[in-house]
Amino acid sequence: MNEYAIERNSSKSIHYFELLIALAKKDLKVRYKSASLGFMWAILNPLLMMVVLSIIFSLVFKVKTEAPYSVFVLCGLIPWTFFNFSLSCATNSIVDNSNLIKKVYFPREIIPISVILANLFNFCLSLIILFIFLLIFKIEITIYYFLAPIAIIIQFFFVCGMCLLTSGLNVYFRDVRYIVEAGLLFLFYLTPVFYPVQMVPERFRDIFMLNPMAGIIVFYREIFLNAHLPSLYLVTTTTISSLLMFIVGFYVFKKCEPAFADLI
Repeated sequence: MNEYAIERNSSKSIHYFELLIALAKKDLKVRYKSASLGFMWAILNPLLMMVVLSIIFSLVFKVKTEAPYSVFVLCGLIPWTFFNFSLSCATNSIVDNSNLIKKVYFPREIIPISVILANLFNFCLSLIILFIFLLIFKIEITIYYFLAPIAIIIQFFFVCGMCLLTSGLNVYFRDVRYIVEAGLLFLFYLTPVFYPVQMVPERFRDIFMLNPMAGIIVFYREIFLNAHLPSLYLVTTTTISSLLMFIVGFYVFKKCEPAFADLI
């Protein structure tokens, strides 16, 4: 009986994983279906933003960075774009998939996580472009690059937590998607995407670094641009805050889940 139950649970897990991958593929296809350049927009978006920010902040406001400013800002834009697009798309994902939710049972968290996986694919494509820029600007490739998967995992848990939280609450309160849009714009300026964290006054820096995205972007820059091992304090605090966000997001989502079918 136990062996049968284990085999049945294993079969369900495989089925749910296949559903997760299928939904992620569908999200990618639908997103770029009518675009002539298709997946190229996943790369062009951060590149175009990099050009704009480079002109404004390196030529006009003259922000000083150790690395060439174009690479510096691209190293912040790529993880920010992953976070921004994931949260923007996932917040309304449960409502957008109401027909699927009403037809068959499956763990509902698969839907927002599939959106994150689709954006993770775009993120990996963008990292290739970052590596090309690192080579163009002759920035040394070091052993610290192997720490990149740790940064990606930390960010993945944080993004998952945020997306589960907002997608669950959005079913109850449809204003959440608009709050998220405004909040992302506000958070963009509170995250060191286009400026170094050293520009933040030291007396405010500890509070500033409570934003997990700030720690995540500093982590990427340390390993890609500065050839430094990120401080243990930075890694620990960023990991803990990201995991806490995931736990809170998952808890709220599961609390909201039973009423999804009735409310959408």
